[in-house]
Amino acid sequence: MKILLINPPVQVNTKPEIPSLGISYIAHELKKNGHIVEVLDIDGYRYPKERVTEFIKNSSARIIGIGGLATVYSYLHWLVPEIKRLKPDAEIILGGAAASSLRERCFQRLDIDYEVIGEGEITVTELIKEIETSRNFARVDGIGYRSQSGEIIFTKRRPLMESLDNVPMFNDELFPMEIYLKNVRGFMQIHAQRGCPHACTFCFNCYRVVSNKVRYRPFYKVVDEIEYFQKKYKEKIRVFVISGECITMNKKWLIDFCKEIIKRKLKIKYRVTSRVDTLDAERLERLKRSGCRMISLGLESGSDKILKIMNKGATAEQGRRAVRLAKKYIGFVETFIIYGYIGETRDTLKETVRFCKQINNPTSTYIATPFPGTVLYKLALRKECIKDEEKYLMKLDTTLTYRPSVYLNLTDMPDTEAKNAIKEAMLEVTLYYYIRRPWLFFRRLIVNLKENGIRLTILKIVERLKK
Repeated sequence: MKILLINPPVQVNTKPEIPSLGISYIAHELKKNGHIVEVLDIDGYRYPKERVTEFIKNSSARIIGIGGLATVYSYLHWLVPEIKRLKPDAEIILGGAAASSLRERCFQRLDIDYEVIGEGEITVTELIKEIETSRNFARVDGIGYRSQSGEIIFTKRRPLMESLDNVPMFNDELFPMEIYLKNVRGFMQIHAQRGCPHACTFCFNCYRVVSNKVRYRPFYKVVDEIEYFQKKYKEKIRVFVISGECITMNKKWLIDFCKEIIKRKLKIKYRVTSRVDTLDAERLERLKRSGCRMISLGLESGSDKILKIMNKGATAEQGRRAVRLAKKYIGFVETFIIYGYIGETRDTLKETVRFCKQINNPTSTYIATPFPGTVLYKLALRKECIKDEEKYLMKLDTTLTYRPSVYLNLTDMPDTEAKNAIKEAMLEVTLYYYIRRPWLFFRRLIVNLKENGIRLTILKIVERLKK
């Protein structure tokens, strides 16, 4: 059977940055089971709607799978009716975080036929087998479907795959890699690990819908993939991003991974993410020796009160120690801060400003945004911060959570005060860091001029100053 897989735009007002690993793995499983698969990467190519319509019209696929984050919800309101208009007999499967976090609403608001909930590789192949044969969907775990009477039925949750040993290499041929690599200045993502044992209230994880189990791909297969893409793309790849929420948690896996890179004498640069409570000198030394030049730490806040509300399972002091330790070994330590969380006050903002000055490190700043499926989302609904849920969801695709503007006030402050207090805090942290390093401003300016030209760079500066 011929199947069309569609990757909608994740954020309509930003450049595409990461090709869909999920669609690559789904495509692999379908092909392995004898199906013909074509991929429409709207996110990568940013096709206009007319081009998307033409592609779907010319496709002979009878089953159409759509994946994506919850941010694609708005786009689905155009895409799904368009598919049904062009191909009334086509059957639509929705997967990814959009399905797993909004499973009832997507059935209610969209004319989809099936949903794949959680991990999709095995589920989607079993579902399509039933579509082709007996159509006894009740025996397929991990799906939602419409019965003949129109009732929406969800089957029992499918357990996660026991291991990731058979997860294939990412198929870059399905995506416009030149576009992706250019947009992210040569950063290439390599899938290494799935799952997280923690339960931060702002985070949604498709795998946690089923379990908080943490699984790793075999370290040598991850290195195989790095080696393959290094040879294929050469200097077009500047940094490999080792994808996974808990890369440094399993010390044995991490050390084996580092040893394998050294054993093969690979001259690479790569980045990992880490919690602040899973770092030590031995891990960092191994990372440094094997080519790790960037490490990303989710600090989130400098206030223990806010960290507790986030259910982060770490303290501000642990964050300080982790940054200090990481700086001794890794050339660039990337830190993340979320402003405007539930419970945020001027006092907690002051704590975060003081914390950022103490670590004296560049921070990537985000505004707290409740995403479907998170505890934060439920709290925002309960507190009536989200007054019109449908309207809120329809705007998620244009909400840049890292811009210095307050999209939704979750704090304990009135709207105007919250907006001003957050902007002041962010500005104070930025000025503190860059005034002491003025050359960084000019370096950034030169990069922007090279990438965007004079006119667009000036427009961006003016826009930022207005904000």
